[in-house]
Amino acid sequence: MRNQWILVTGGSRGIGRATVLRLAKQWNVIFTWCKDSDAAHDVERECESLLGMVEGYQCDGSDEQAVTRLAADLLARYGSPFGVVHNAGITLDALHIHQSPANWRQVMDTNLNAIFYWNHLLLEPMMMQGGGSVVLMSSVTGVKGNSGQSAYGASKAAMIGLARTLSIELGRFGVRVNCLLPGYIDTDIMHTIPKEKRADLRKTIPMKRFGKVTEVAAAAAWLLSDESAYMTGQTLILDGGLSA
Repeated sequence: MRNQWILVTGGSRGIGRATVLRLAKQWNVIFTWCKDSDAAHDVERECESLLGMVEGYQCDGSDEQAVTRLAADLLARYGSPFGVVHNAGITLDALHIHQSPANWRQVMDTNLNAIFYWNHLLLEPMMMQGGGSVVLMSSVTGVKGNSGQSAYGASKAAMIGLARTLSIELGRFGVRVNCLLPGYIDTDIMHTIPKEKRADLRKTIPMKRFGKVTEVAAAAAWLLSDESAYMTGQTLILDGGLSA
């Protein structure tokens, strides 16, 4: 096991949870959670038999001061991270003309500004150590429109532009930055959609099924690993052909 640590934001459920479980087979993992302490503790318990040390911390990424406090503590205790997976995100779907300014700001604060807060504190130590990998968990919605998701889509598209620019700025320091764009993934949120609507969504996917959280986690692990050592500034789409 590598004696290094990786940060996964929003790691208590769904894609984040699967990513923590996958990465803990190889690395030490620190993950953040916002509201569900029971889910966070469940993740820690599930990882007890894995090689990596896994710790969860409550932290609202949209709160700059909270991020600053936790980042300073983690850097002091564990040093620079090897990698960061910016996974935490919300949707707050609404047609654009009906989107409230408060909800728009909340989506941008959670999905985009939180990335800046973490990067502002963690990237320089990664640059100084001479290497590392950052994965931005974007979405196929960032490249393929989806009615009712203007705020979400805008935030996910912004991640792509951010990754491209950061890859240019950080490449000479050995730090790689890439985006992972999942399509429709079989998560708890997906099961809140009526059965008939889910069936209609499946029909739009060439592979005729939803993706698995473990498949997204495996792709994130690959982007973090040395197997993708020459890949930076790119967008990896994992959507069963939806955007083809």
